[in-house]
Amino acid sequence: MKYVLGISCGYHDSAAALVRDGKVLGACEEERFTGIKHDSSFPTNTIEWLMETYNIRPENLHAICFYENPKEKLDRIEKSIKKKPKKWYDVIYNNRKSILNRNIKSYKDIENKIKKLCGKNTEVYYSDHHQSHLAYSYYTSPFQHSAILSVDGVGEWETTCLGLGTVNTVQKMGSINFPHSLGMLYSSFTAFLGFKPNEGEYKVMGLAPYGDSKVYKEKFNKLVTKNKNGTFEINMEYFTYEYDDKSMFNEKLGKLFEIPNRLPEDELTQQHKDIAAGLQSLYEELFFNLLDILYKQANSDNLCLSGGCAYNGTANGKILQKTKFKKLYIPPAPSDAGSAIGCALDYHYKNCNSRAAEIRVMNNIPYLGPGYKQDDVLDAIQKYSSEIWADKKLKEQIVDIIAQEIKDGNVVGWFDGRMEFGARALGNRSILANPRDPQMKSRLNRMIKKREGFRPFAPIVTEEFSKVYFRYEDTVPYMNQVVKVKPEHAKNLPSITHVDSSARIQTLNKNQHKYIYALLTKLQQINGYPIVINTSFNLKDQTMVLTPEDAIKTFLNCEMDVLVIHNHIIKKKIL
Repeated sequence: MKYVLGISCGYHDSAAALVRDGKVLGACEEERFTGIKHDSSFPTNTIEWLMETYNIRPENLHAICFYENPKEKLDRIEKSIKKKPKKWYDVIYNNRKSILNRNIKSYKDIENKIKKLCGKNTEVYYSDHHQSHLAYSYYTSPFQHSAILSVDGVGEWETTCLGLGTVNTVQKMGSINFPHSLGMLYSSFTAFLGFKPNEGEYKVMGLAPYGDSKVYKEKFNKLVTKNKNGTFEINMEYFTYEYDDKSMFNEKLGKLFEIPNRLPEDELTQQHKDIAAGLQSLYEELFFNLLDILYKQANSDNLCLSGGCAYNGTANGKILQKTKFKKLYIPPAPSDAGSAIGCALDYHYKNCNSRAAEIRVMNNIPYLGPGYKQDDVLDAIQKYSSEIWADKKLKEQIVDIIAQEIKDGNVVGWFDGRMEFGARALGNRSILANPRDPQMKSRLNRMIKKREGFRPFAPIVTEEFSKVYFRYEDTVPYMNQVVKVKPEHAKNLPSITHVDSSARIQTLNKNQHKYIYALLTKLQQINGYPIVINTSFNLKDQTMVLTPEDAIKTFLNCEMDVLVIHNHIIKKKIL
């Protein structure tokens, strides 16, 4: 058996994955262990968990793979920072050296840590950033032949990559290079609107439906040059991200939009909402132009999507409507975290002579993180026994009880099985609530998640009934596409229907999650819809809960009503 360890780290969303003979055994983001959102550090805790769980020693590792090429990335950083304007040259020169030295030190540290993990015959393989993205999306897809698009901020030099997957090969067909980047453009406006780049982009996407995209259309058009071949170039007169690691735009951007950049504590005005809407509109225009090129080049009706921009569910939900592609696959963790799997699979299919078709069906399961035994649950319950009481039930009983709790307007934490890999809770680390309750969105945002009130909530729906309630013909197993709620049902589903009548859905069948599916079926009987609100089990600025103890602590720290951990129903004691 050949074990391959994949690692992504150094920028954001660090992760590690273990692959055996082409099958993904486990994968997890480092943030789940450290509690630091989007943790960029070397995934020491994740690697220790993988090695211990699967009883792996360094001598068992056939290869250790890294998700990008550090030498190429350092080359880009060195050449880019030289473009910084030359006033105050002495300060700038020292800053240039500082940025470069910091990155060199970081990659040397990563290399040294990788070497310490190696056995006598372990090969070290450095993939390519976008090759890792392409490989992850294609080799976990159901397709034998597929177009592949990877879009993010930047890798080594590439920011966008068009590819083709055929059985057990992934090849690049075209790319766009830094600084021309859809991801960096979106992140720059995320910062301009007062949110944190590489984290707050989904807030901008949620804000966009409150605005009018036409208001700033002419100003947005000044930011890009749209080439006849469908590619684009960013007007770097307004942006600094090419050479500055502390800012992304300059004062010219505020002058263009005739509004200063928003600070995090500032009020969100209609101007901010209109800018968000304009940004999303421009993103979609450029994105669909790329897909049109890709369709012509790849000669395939199938599309695999990856890179951090694949989390833009609003654009994703329009792909099958606005392009000629007929089938779409987006993996559970399309950003850099997923590249830990991607680089390992890239190595495997280049070196181990396996056919993707034989194992791919096993690699699209999202529940790849740590799971916990019954003893762990009992220990956590005992530790907090003065504050909670727990009732052990059969899982079938729990489904009936929790369905009634949800119908009655109670908010439920659901902790079960192995943790999801990727940014979305998909039923194992979830908070569940009634989509029919008109006050539930406000309550969840204010009292449970403790976050901005404009943020929408996503639903899980049984796969066979999704077309009844939502305008979308395909399945969406990983909650990465925003679609329209049918008008006749929107009024009955106020807490999952966004201001533009949309919802970011997750479709579910019995094989994907037996008990959540049973819960949805029960809700259909007693609540009229096989639908439940599903949001990640965490509070604002915290990472998703990992352990049973994490779940109980979070439960006690907010106004959640009921907690399910495996086959225990937990409630708070009235003190």
